[in-house]
Amino acid sequence: MLLLHRRDDGQVAEELFFSTRGPADSAGTAGWTDCDHLGGGLLGFDPADPAAVAEVLAGRATAVVSASESLVYTGRVPMEDDGYELVCAVRLLVGPEAGFLEEENVTDPAGPARHHRRLASPLALAVLLPGDRLRVRAARAAGAAYEPVGDGIALAHPYAA
Repeated sequence: MLLLHRRDDGQVAEELFFSTRGPADSAGTAGWTDCDHLGGGLLGFDPADPAAVAEVLAGRATAVVSASESLVYTGRVPMEDDGYELVCAVRLLVGPEAGFLEEENVTDPAGPARHHRRLASPLALAVLLPGDRLRVRAARAAGAAYEPVGDGIALAHPYAA
C-alpha cells in the first residue's frame, strides 16, 4: 500500500506498507495481517499542484517517480529463504487526462495479460516479483473500452526469478 501524507512542514511524503491475507476463519473470511512499514520519504513534489505534476511529467502521460526494493514474505518459494523474496516497488505519476492505468504482464507464459486499474490518485504503485516484466501506460475510458494516453513504460524486476 502506498500512503501519501502532508508533513508538518508542508512537504508531501510517501510511505510504503506491506500486508498479506491471513488464513480464513470459521466463516471462510480471510483477514489481513498487521502492516509492515517498508520505507518512505519525501516525494519531492506536490501531486495536488498541477504545475508540479506537469513539470515531473515533462510532456509524458506517465513517469516513474521512484523505485525501491524490499525483502517481503510472498510464500511462493517456501524452501528458499523461508518464503521471502526481493520485490521491486515502482511509484508512477499519471497525468490528469487519464483515469486508468493499463498494465500488461509480458511475463505470463500464456501470453500478455492486460488489465485496467482505476486510479484513485495521480500516483500509482506497481509491484514486481523476481522475473516480472510489465508494460504500463495511462488510459482513459472510451465507452466500454479503454483508449491509451501517451507512450507506455517498460518495467522489469532487476533480478531473474
